[in-house]
Amino acid sequence: MEILAAFLGGLGLFLAGVKGVGANLQQMAGRRLRVAITKATRGDVSAALTGTLLGTLTQSSNAVTFIATSMVQAGLLPLARALPVVAWANLGTAVLVLVAALDLRLVALWLLGCAGCALAFGLDGKGRWRTALGAAFHLGLVFLGLVILKSGAAPLREAEAVRDAMALAGHALLPAFLVGALVTLVAQSSSTVTILAIALAGVGLMDGAQAGMAVCGASLGSGLSVLLLSGGLRGTARRLALFQTLFKALGAVMFAVPFLAWKLWPGLPTPWDVTDLPHQLGLLFVALQVVPALAIAPFMPLMPRLLARVAPATQEEALARPAFLYDQALEDAPTALALVQREQARLLDRLPGLLDGVRQDATPPVLPAATVSAAGVAVEQAIATFLQSLLGRGSCLEAELQRAVALDNANSLIGALRETVAELSGLLDLALRRGEDDPVGALAPALAEALHLLLSELHDAALSGDAEDVLTLRRLAADRSDMMDGLRRRVFRAGAELSAGGHDLLFRATSLFERAVWLVRRLAQGLEIGDPATRQGAPMVTAGPAEETQLPVAARSAAE
Repeated sequence: MEILAAFLGGLGLFLAGVKGVGANLQQMAGRRLRVAITKATRGDVSAALTGTLLGTLTQSSNAVTFIATSMVQAGLLPLARALPVVAWANLGTAVLVLVAALDLRLVALWLLGCAGCALAFGLDGKGRWRTALGAAFHLGLVFLGLVILKSGAAPLREAEAVRDAMALAGHALLPAFLVGALVTLVAQSSSTVTILAIALAGVGLMDGAQAGMAVCGASLGSGLSVLLLSGGLRGTARRLALFQTLFKALGAVMFAVPFLAWKLWPGLPTPWDVTDLPHQLGLLFVALQVVPALAIAPFMPLMPRLLARVAPATQEEALARPAFLYDQALEDAPTALALVQREQARLLDRLPGLLDGVRQDATPPVLPAATVSAAGVAVEQAIATFLQSLLGRGSCLEAELQRAVALDNANSLIGALRETVAELSGLLDLALRRGEDDPVGALAPALAEALHLLLSELHDAALSGDAEDVLTLRRLAADRSDMMDGLRRRVFRAGAELSAGGHDLLFRATSLFERAVWLVRRLAQGLEIGDPATRQGAPMVTAGPAEETQLPVAARSAAE
């Protein structure tokens, strides 16, 4: 039970830490950090050295795999550059097996103590270092989880059941291989199995070949443990874990086959007489990390495509990935700003779909509104980072600077509108469940259709920049607070016998509808008129109350 509790507790800390590191890295994904990581991994040799250093510092190839996964998900590190980092991180763990230079427990406690105290006492540079401190704190949780996993499995070294299993196996190699894999799967550390194999061989419970097979099995178990920890990941987030599993399995097969050959044909030359058994096992552990990395190196350019086939991107990931933004566009400010507008129009195109689940004649949505909304958050963060990088270059002209600031403000408004529409969609769903006989349930379809029309007009006007579309949108989004107040009073009077929660539901839904219309009006006031490619510096058109009478009849009826 103690081993099981340590395994579950360590696993929980590890997974929570990995998720927290990823969330904070997404917020830190600025241009400077991107440049630093790009420089550190720009070549095969530098990527290998970076991976070895990370493996040395973390003492865990599993930790490096999931840290690199978080960086890939945050857009800080391309998958092709992350692969050699993960491959050579295994060598870093081998260095620590040989020299035992660091104590991961102390590293975890220092990270948790320093970062946690800084966050608790507000020592975050007035918010500038909050995300970095959050990432450090969750990295400490990752390390602490690994420490608990390893320490909880430490009794396995002295477990009588393990010793009895090896004694029953005699000189057979397959049981040693399986025991090595299973112990590593539980202990989350192939170095633990290497030390165990050395100890068992020292007391005569295993011969050299069995100890070697146990170390090979530990390599396979390490890969399977990565696969186990990545069980909750899907799509691109799972690719590095699959790569690490393939890497470890390849090493296990490459070195297990010679041991089987030496067992079947005793006359074959063996390297066992070169040095003593502990050093032999240590060198075998190093070889298990180096030889597969060298064997995979020629095929590394093919790996991203292979992994993409095995673990294709999910629909959620496709929605969360910007379609028009790329770093090279930052070299030309007008082009970069035009791409931001295209990306924001893409976000606006999703907003009407958030209401499809509550509209009567709409096609049922493929993805839940919450999923689409969460993907919108990622794109909005990418747009904000892109604009910050553009402004940070200091090369924008005054007109471009004003336009960038306006687009940044529009990005915040789009995020607020997305949250409002998603929340309103949930409330309207509750209202519809009350039935058409209920005044609130009868009102829900009308609110959904009216807001859907308004959001569709917003997207069309933002994409086209047509003067008539913009004017129509501004008039449709005029202040309707008096109309909504009257509507609420009428429903309250008609529904005097509303069931419990009906009045509150009506007030919340209509308030959110008002807020959505206000946000659309704010966005409409900032729309530029003209061709999207030539909108820079175009005059802003303001719709005044006098223009209300010029609204087309169809549009005026829809607004009413």
